[in-house]
Amino acid sequence: MRAERIAGMALLVLLVLLPAVWMVGYAGFYSVGLLGLLRTGLTASWWWQACSGGVLLPSLLLSMTTAVITTALCLVTGMLLCVAADHWRVERGVGVMLTLGAALPVSAVAFVVLQLCSRGGLLARGLAVWWPDFQPGDFPVLVNDVWSVGIVLAGWLTGVPLTGLFLLSVWRSAGLRRYVELAERLGAGAWRARVCVGVPMLWRRSRLLAFLLLVWNFSAWEAPLLLGRQSPRLMSVLIQQSSGQYSLQDRPLSFVYATVYFAVLACLLLWLPRVHAGASGGGKAADGGGAV
Repeated sequence: MRAERIAGMALLVLLVLLPAVWMVGYAGFYSVGLLGLLRTGLTASWWWQACSGGVLLPSLLLSMTTAVITTALCLVTGMLLCVAADHWRVERGVGVMLTLGAALPVSAVAFVVLQLCSRGGLLARGLAVWWPDFQPGDFPVLVNDVWSVGIVLAGWLTGVPLTGLFLLSVWRSAGLRRYVELAERLGAGAWRARVCVGVPMLWRRSRLLAFLLLVWNFSAWEAPLLLGRQSPRLMSVLIQQSSGQYSLQDRPLSFVYATVYFAVLACLLLWLPRVHAGASGGGKAADGGGAV
């Protein structure tokens, strides 16, 4: 057992830790002028330019805001689907639909959102056909818009299947239906029992999922690239487009953005043990209460 644990730790270090340290170290040294084609010696000019250019902070705030909103929408929708599936006893059918949805690539979902929700898209043209006074230009801006509605919509469409499948699995494996049935025997209505009893217990077991969804949405790239604006851009798109796609002179800036991006993700991952401990503690407490 000890040898297997040592072997597992060695694989973790070789396959995860060392590549991460190498990439972060390379990005950090490149961003201060010590590596790369544009090395000039130790300098903080690229960091000053990135921090004072008015690009980094708006992109970082936009990335985190869209990630939080998308994660919240995915969790709420997944819980509603779980409650509805349990109420109407259609878990199997909902699970099949969610499985099919989870098989769709993110880029395909983003392309569908673009074709549907743009001002020249299917929805705008359909409304123009049904309402003669409606013009496609009157359709609200939902793609490449200020509020990143298209990005959130694409993230929601790709996140709900995975979230729903996980929550349905938790609902079955934790036996939450028996707590709901107990609440119904005590006088609660069917929907009230599921919302007031089942959903809080489901949330205690889905905190880790919420955290992973947040990291995933913060790291999204395909949908923001297709549906986002040029300014501000999400951090993933900003890094990719600054890495020499348009000008080689911007590559040190891309490594500055990448270093900040990694630092934010590292802070989130350092918070992971607390989230996992809280989820485990909440689940055990709920099980203990049910047993009593």
